[in-house]
Amino acid sequence: MSLPPLLDGRTVIVTGAATGIGQAFALACSAQGAHIVVADMGPADETMDLIARQGGQAIYVKTDVADNDSTQAMAAAALQRFGRIDGLINNAAYFREVKLTDFEAIDPAVWERIFAVNVKGVWQCCKAVMPAMRQQHSGAIVNIASVVAVAGQPGYLHYVATKGAVLSMTKGLAKEVGQHGVRVNCIAPGFVITDATRNRPVEWQQSFLKARAIGREQRPDDLVGTAVYMLSDLSGFVSGQTVVVDGGHIMY
Repeated sequence: MSLPPLLDGRTVIVTGAATGIGQAFALACSAQGAHIVVADMGPADETMDLIARQGGQAIYVKTDVADNDSTQAMAAAALQRFGRIDGLINNAAYFREVKLTDFEAIDPAVWERIFAVNVKGVWQCCKAVMPAMRQQHSGAIVNIASVVAVAGQPGYLHYVATKGAVLSMTKGLAKEVGQHGVRVNCIAPGFVITDATRNRPVEWQQSFLKARAIGREQRPDDLVGTAVYMLSDLSGFVSGQTVVVDGGHIMY
């Protein structure tokens, strides 16, 4: 007997869904029966086309997570098109432009920008979807942090600090919104090979590869099973948790 899709009929917003990890999340959720809101600052034609090819339903909403009005418009578009919001994957992040920098040399403007997207953006997206989730008395939020928030990483203090904040926000928010039937969990990926990360120093990339129990490159698809689980009823009594998905580098 075949089982129904895990997210059948639900609406899931994925930020930063135009490319890379966000695109993989959007496609996986669609394959599990969800209606997808593809939220990104840039065009997302490829993601939309791939979802359509696999028979899914999706809308694209141009979204700047660092802007409150933009995230509110994102949630409003989801409700207008699909009538509900069941899941949110806070994947959008400022990383592609971040350069390896000694902490004393970090440009304050870069520090402020990375916090505006990676921390303030998560908060604003959660704010935007909560009225709908509270009214439904159900919902699941998945925040995307990073293994560097658990292990530390020299040369990226600004990025590490933002992802550490995401870990803490996950716990605090889970405690606050559980009474409304909303669960909040977090994924901490290892170093994932995408267009946004290929420009990192080779020796830096190899340091992650050598430390893994599963000795291969990590791909976006390696993360989607955990995300679908966190959004589905399979994790109905799981909240405030962080799962490190990095091939067995960090173990605890």
